[in-house]
Amino acid sequence: MKSILQKKILMIVTAICVVGYIAFGYFFPETGLDNLAPTDRLNLKKNIVVLGVDERSDDVGRSDTLFVVMFDSNNKSASLLSVPRDTRVRIDGHGWDKINHAYAYGGRELTQKTVEELLGIKINNYVMVDFKGFTGLVDAIGGIDIDVEKDMYYHDTWDGFTVDLKKGRQHLDGKTAIQYVRFRDEEGDIGRIRRQQHFLMAVYDKITSADMLLHIPGLAKQLTSMVKTDMPLSDMIDLGRALHSMVKEKGLSMAMVPGTPKYIDGISYWLPDITDLRELMVKMQGATMTEHYKSAAELMEKEYNNAVEKVEKGDDSEENKEAVKEEKELKAKKEEKAKEEKKKQADKDKDAGKNTASQEASSDSRGVVRLVNCSGSKTAGAEAAARLRNAGFEVISGGSGEIIGNTVVVSTTNNGAVVNRLSNVPFAHQMRISRDGAADCDGVIMLGSDFK
Repeated sequence: MKSILQKKILMIVTAICVVGYIAFGYFFPETGLDNLAPTDRLNLKKNIVVLGVDERSDDVGRSDTLFVVMFDSNNKSASLLSVPRDTRVRIDGHGWDKINHAYAYGGRELTQKTVEELLGIKINNYVMVDFKGFTGLVDAIGGIDIDVEKDMYYHDTWDGFTVDLKKGRQHLDGKTAIQYVRFRDEEGDIGRIRRQQHFLMAVYDKITSADMLLHIPGLAKQLTSMVKTDMPLSDMIDLGRALHSMVKEKGLSMAMVPGTPKYIDGISYWLPDITDLRELMVKMQGATMTEHYKSAAELMEKEYNNAVEKVEKGDDSEENKEAVKEEKELKAKKEEKAKEEKKKQADKDKDAGKNTASQEASSDSRGVVRLVNCSGSKTAGAEAAARLRNAGFEVISGGSGEIIGNTVVVSTTNNGAVVNRLSNVPFAHQMRISRDGAADCDGVIMLGSDFK
């Protein structure tokens, strides 16, 4: 009986750790884009791709979070590699696009194939977690205690999702926990990964506490409804032991696909550095770099760079068209949903006699920004202004200012619709909120020397 109970706990630890971390037209020839045959891909460890999917009734959904667990069954150790969802890859049959769109195009199978070809490793198993069950999972363990490192506010009109947390030690239930792990700020994926690890440690503390046995029946039921995997029971138990030991003794060993953020055709991507990535894979797999593996990585990186250059020169042929089309369709859906929400809010305000609030809500849609050129470049301001106007913003010149390294967008209100719109300015930036009721614009953009 004790042995059976231990196995159940280890299985739950495995699934909880996976879920906790989440709460982060081209035909390939037989050898693949990277010139590596499937039999040449690294396979020294058991590699498990983990997808956090966010399916909707009116949309097939995407893999909102994607990472790979590399498990060494000999020494019972494991490491994790996070793959940013905006990573630009070539998806079989769909051209160049964000890697999280692979799920929309071909589900788990196409995502797994795309990850294999990007990393140059063999994927042995998958774990797929549905976000819809996440809040129930946290509630099933009685919530968690966590130190929220700063005030967090973010509104996503498309998901109808708002994050509103205050700094300090808090007890989070399922609803507030998902706010914490999905919060987006100027740190991007790096910040999300850090919060996911912080969250995972809090979950670990809770599930290893003395009263955890009382929650096992509810956990088992919740996990069954939200987790799908092809991993054998024995592997789940071994991985559970490894994760338990790893977290207890030295914490999680995590890395992220190396690369650079870049806007291409008005779409934000993460461009992977393939040679650095493949060196990282050799290290994480405990392998030895061979000339064949190295040359394959160099060939693949050249292909990636050439594809980006073609789009930037306007000679994109079919390389980026499906991605642009898909992005435009998604943007149109977001705008339509924003209009619906605004109309509903206006109707509510009218019924309640809040005419002032209705007028203010109407002004929120202007998208007026004051642009201050702090880049040190005389031409950057005009280029940024043109790009902003093409994206639908009204631009007020703010002159020039002292040179800064990173572009900063400051919202003058915490209105969710305004913050969400400003977060989509068409170039890399950091986002901040500084309320100013007397401001004549929705936001101030201080253009840094990182502007490209």
